[in-house]
Amino acid sequence: MSSSDHAAGRDQATGTAHAVLAATADLPAPWAAICGASIAVVQGKWAGPRGLGSPDPCPECRRLTGS
Repeated sequence: MSSSDHAAGRDQATGTAHAVLAATADLPAPWAAICGASIAVVQGKWAGPRGLGSPDPCPECRRLTGS
């Protein structure tokens, strides 16, 4: 999978950005990040400023998306 197949999710407790499968991003919250974290907010693309471009992207999500 590539980073374009994912939306950017955020763990509200820590502020860490996580990758969420884009195909599930339109479903109701909560979402599961590809690393298994529970996500309450999904906004934008994983390859964008709220995902990989954020100050704190999840290292495991980066690894799993090949980013």
